[in-house]
Amino acid sequence: MQIRTLKWRGLSMWPPEWTISAQGLGETGVLEEVHLRNDLNPKLISVVANHLGDTRQGIMVLENPALLNAVYGKLKQHLGRPLTEIGDLEISHVSPMPQRDPRQVRSPAPTQVGGQIRR
Repeated sequence: MQIRTLKWRGLSMWPPEWTISAQGLGETGVLEEVHLRNDLNPKLISVVANHLGDTRQGIMVLENPALLNAVYGKLKQHLGRPLTEIGDLEISHVSPMPQRDPRQVRSPAPTQVGGQIRR
C-alpha cells in the first residue's frame, strides 16, 4: 500500500494535517524531519516539511503499532525528498496485532477430584 492511502479512523494521513502554516501545504515541499512519538497516546509520527523557506509541522496517527513503525522507518530513509514522492512510497502490508481472547490469558483453575487437585 502507498503511504498516500493510509488512514486513521477513516481520515487520510497523507499528506499530514499541517499544524503550523498560514495555508495548507498539501504535498508541496520537502520532508525535513520525522520523529516517532511513543510518549503520546495515541502514538504518532511528527513530520516537518519545508517549502520555499516555510517550515510546517504535521502528524500521522495509525492504529497498528507495527505499521506506524514501518512508516516511520520508511520516512526516515527518505528525508530530503519531495512530499509527492513520499506519498508514492510503498509500505509492505503489516498484519495487525492479534487480539487475545481474555479467557485465554489464564490457565483454568485447578479442580479437586477425589482428594487430589488436578490442573
